[in-house]
Amino acid sequence: MLERQTLDSLSEFRPPKRGYLSVNVKHLGFVNEILSASISIEKEDLEMVYFKVTQDHLLISCSVDTDEFYLSRNAYFFLNKYLWFYHEKSFEDYYYPDFFDTDNGTSKYLKIASNSKGLTIKLKDPFRNLFKPGVSLPIVPLEKEARTNIFIEPQLSDSLGNETTVIAYCILDPLNLHERYIEEKELTLLVPFTATLNNDKRKFKSLLTYLNSKTISDNLDPNPEQLNLNDICEKMWENSFYFQMKNHKDENYSRTFSERKKLQFDLWKSALPLMINERFISYQWIYGLRYIKGKPTKKDIRFCQVTSDIPQLKFFLIDKGEYYFLDLKFMVNGKLSNFAPIFNMFFFAAAEKEPMKFYLLGSMADAEVVSYFSKISFRLPVLKKHYDIHLKPLVQQIEQTYGVTKR
Repeated sequence: MLERQTLDSLSEFRPPKRGYLSVNVKHLGFVNEILSASISIEKEDLEMVYFKVTQDHLLISCSVDTDEFYLSRNAYFFLNKYLWFYHEKSFEDYYYPDFFDTDNGTSKYLKIASNSKGLTIKLKDPFRNLFKPGVSLPIVPLEKEARTNIFIEPQLSDSLGNETTVIAYCILDPLNLHERYIEEKELTLLVPFTATLNNDKRKFKSLLTYLNSKTISDNLDPNPEQLNLNDICEKMWENSFYFQMKNHKDENYSRTFSERKKLQFDLWKSALPLMINERFISYQWIYGLRYIKGKPTKKDIRFCQVTSDIPQLKFFLIDKGEYYFLDLKFMVNGKLSNFAPIFNMFFFAAAEKEPMKFYLLGSMADAEVVSYFSKISFRLPVLKKHYDIHLKPLVQQIEQTYGVTKR
C-alpha cells in the first residue's frame, strides 16, 4: 500500500496548486513481474517507467534520473497518477510473485491483453485465487468444536385455510457491498412476516407485513414456539449494525463486530429447533437492512429448508504438478457435497445440488473458515514453491483439527 505521505516524503516535486499538469501514462508490457509504461508530461519527450511489486516493496525506475537514492520527476508523477484522488493505493493488481517463467518472461497463470488503452492483467479462471505470499489466511481452531445436534422430527400442521393469515419467516442474507469497514458488516438474520396462502396451501397468495414487537396484530394467534422464535428474531435485529447506529446513544447496543458475530451465532443456535416446526421458511439476499420495511416482495424471496444436521468440514489437498489445490467441501450423514458456488451466507452451509437447503455450521470457528473459503470459491490454489514456507503450517493445523485427504 502506497500512501500519499510516503510518496511526497521521497520527492520535492508536486503538482501545481493552480492549473492543470497534463500527465499521460500508458502501460505497455508486463514481463517477469515488471510493468513497463510510457509517460509524457505536458509536451516533453516520451520517457519510460518500470516498476515491480514485491511482498514488502514497490520498486520503480525510469529511463532518466531515478536511482536507488533519487525519485525522478517522471517516476514521481507516474505514481502520483495513481494517487490522484486517493490518500493511499494498493498495487496488488501488479503483485504476481514467481508467476512467470524467468527464461521466456511469460506466465501460464496470467492472461495479459494489450489494447488501445494499455494492458489488462488477470489471473486465468483456474487460478483466479492463486495464493500470493503475504495475503491473509484463515485462522484454524486448535481443536474441533461442534454444537450439540438434537434430532427433531418436524411437526407441521395442515389445518390452514386459504384466507388464514400465517406467520412465515425469512432468512435475510446481507450482501455487504458498500461497507468499507469490517465493523459495519451485517450478519445473516431471521425476520418474521405475515402472508395468506394459495389454494394449494403451499405457496403465498399475498405477503402482508414484516413483524416486530410494534406490529403484532390481535388477529394473529402465534403458538408459544412462534412467540419464542419472534423474540429471538427481534434480538437478531437489535444485534445489527443498522440498529446499533440508530441507537448509538444506548450503550446496551454498542458491540464490536466480533461480539455481534458470537451473539448472532448463539441466537441462531436457539432459533434452529424452533424453525424446524415452521412450514414457511424463505430466503432473501438484501443490499442493506434499511430496505427491510413494510412487507417482503414476492419476486425477491425463495422458499428454503433449514435442517438440524451438522455439516462436517472436509479438506482435500490435490497435487496438480507445479501447484496444489486446497479444496473445502462438507459432509452430512455420510454424503460429501460441494458448497454452492455463489454462497456467502455467514453461519451456514449449502450444497451445490441443493442450494436452498441450509445447514447451521457446528461452531463459530467453522463459520470463520467457511467465510474465508467462500470468498475464493472454496478452492485455494498455491504454487509448490510457495507451499512449504507459506501454506504448509496452515495445512498442518487443518489436518490436526479437521483432517486432510491428499490426492
